[in-house]
Amino acid sequence: MEKKFNKILRVDLKDDAASEAVIKALNCKTRRDILRLMADGSMGIWEIAKALNVPLSSISEHVGILVKAGIVSVVRKAADRGSSKIISRQYERIEINIVPDGIPTAHSACHTQEIPIGSYTNFSIKQYCGMLAEQGYIGDRDDPTTFYSPLRSTAGLLWFDCGYLEYRIPIKHFSQKKITSLAFSLELCSEAPAYNENWPSDIYFEVNGKRICTYTCPGDFGARPGIHTPKWWRGGTQYGLTKKLEIKENGSFLDEVRVSDITLSDLSLSDKPTLCFRLGVDENAKNRGGINLFGKGFGDHGEHIICTIFYKE
Repeated sequence: MEKKFNKILRVDLKDDAASEAVIKALNCKTRRDILRLMADGSMGIWEIAKALNVPLSSISEHVGILVKAGIVSVVRKAADRGSSKIISRQYERIEINIVPDGIPTAHSACHTQEIPIGSYTNFSIKQYCGMLAEQGYIGDRDDPTTFYSPLRSTAGLLWFDCGYLEYRIPIKHFSQKKITSLAFSLELCSEAPAYNENWPSDIYFEVNGKRICTYTCPGDFGARPGIHTPKWWRGGTQYGLTKKLEIKENGSFLDEVRVSDITLSDLSLSDKPTLCFRLGVDENAKNRGGINLFGKGFGDHGEHIICTIFYKE
């Protein structure tokens, strides 16, 4: 049976900063040896140095490069004498896409649209929430009225504990074309006070009122800096996991794994001038762990929500 990878680091060559960081991280045998050592779990930095017979100072430098690429994280753990650094692998597989995700075959075409995370057209959010631009906070923290601010268009990171955000995407141009697939790519994670790597959250996705699936995010990630997150934003959420939701003619998929029998025909796309995309956390969810949603200037992906429509002329 083919192995399913739950944690995949996906990098597009169009993102120079991310691809250069990953390529540099892997372009060294010692760093590859470090990753091989951690195939079965986390290790202390002293253990790695001893196993590879490499000075601790050199291992620290190599680990720093892996951290910058987002491949591993480092946390300090109390020890008998002071503290020790524990190195943890963040992903099970790395993909470098020469062609951006979702480019269709030569017999079809696609239209890609970037949707700023602050361009939502409707929302319902409870007390615990906030919003950041690259320059700092937008409005007040834990004040839902901040989400009405005109400055929300500059948001690069926003969060809330339960509720939803809704986005409207024009599709009138495609009314005379045969849409063959609809995809959304976005970076997100759970929302905990400060951060908590073990903080599950049941995050749902809906398209045109149809609940496509609920994804249980494992945590709120902040143990290492996000690749694009500003240096002034430390001590809180740093990055998320990039998820790809796709609705096709034969069902719906999350990260290429089938999650629903809902198909394109169920969305009645030809009857509507706009497409409605909603994501949120139910108030009565089993894991009500909130959402952090990343846009341009924050996280590892460094982009807003990407919507791609595949169609035949």
